[in-house]
Amino acid sequence: MAKATDPLSAPLERRPGAEADPASVSDVVLRPLIDFARASNPTRVHRVRAFLRRVYEKAGDDNIFFLAGAISFNVLVAIVPLLLFAVGIASFLFTAQYGDPAAEIVNRLLAYLPAIGGDVDLVETIKRPIDGILESRRGFTLIGAFLLVWFSTRLVGTLRAVLREVFDVAQDRGMVGGKIFDIKAVLFGGALVLVNLWITAEMEAARDLGLDVLGVSGNAASLLQQLWSLAVAYGSAWVLFLGVYRYVPTRWIPWPTAVVAATFTATCFEALKYGFSWYVTEVASYGSTYGNLITVAILFFWIYYSAVVFILGGEIAQVWTMRKALRATRVGALFRDEEL
Repeated sequence: MAKATDPLSAPLERRPGAEADPASVSDVVLRPLIDFARASNPTRVHRVRAFLRRVYEKAGDDNIFFLAGAISFNVLVAIVPLLLFAVGIASFLFTAQYGDPAAEIVNRLLAYLPAIGGDVDLVETIKRPIDGILESRRGFTLIGAFLLVWFSTRLVGTLRAVLREVFDVAQDRGMVGGKIFDIKAVLFGGALVLVNLWITAEMEAARDLGLDVLGVSGNAASLLQQLWSLAVAYGSAWVLFLGVYRYVPTRWIPWPTAVVAATFTATCFEALKYGFSWYVTEVASYGSTYGNLITVAILFFWIYYSAVVFILGGEIAQVWTMRKALRATRVGALFRDEEL
């Protein structure tokens, strides 16, 4: 029995009898596709298996676990100055609206993190050092802001290097050009945090107004609020990943590729978040003796596996794009052969 071959790796051969005069225009159009399907005899399972095998091979070639470790380390190094920079700006802009912008931004941040559970108050764990710095408002100077931005560029630089490997981009921005791009990316990211904070507040106000107008209360209102929070968290993550995949690499990635990568990553990101939450709150058992140590360990694992998902999303999108382009090239070649 002939072994099924991958239609994208099968060699192009001229179909016997192609010189025959076609009976109709539809025959000319459909016959190459029919012969292509019959020659390769692909099945859906075979295609999925071939696709997953190529993703696995490319992920191994790119050493995604090493790249995920690099992202995780730089997240831990850069997230504190980046968060302080965003909170410092927000403290000037939103104090009248929120009163305590640090608590508001920390609460927004926690929407992207798994529920830790146990006896550790994660909000206070993150918020306490931020409050200590923001108590002295005069300490947030232009020089301090520049230093926070400078340290935050480590994360953007790491993402540039990782995505250059994932999307097979040969060129780079160079040392100086790359640093300038990283600074602009951090400033733009900080602006997005503030815009997200404002939009989310307005959307929540509209949601509460809508619930009041519809007369929804009790368990139904609580359920709608949870669904709304889930949708906002997923949408924000999707937009964030879409922008990173599209614009961070030196060569802008095509929109379809970025959309595939962002959709996979945002979906897995949310699933992984709730998977971690379920494990920590329902399965794992740890006493209060470990305290913040458990919190730190869980956050480390969460950041690392989120980095793996981020890289894997880019790998899947890249393989999908290359196979789609190759399939279009081979079908076009079959049509050209038919016309000869």
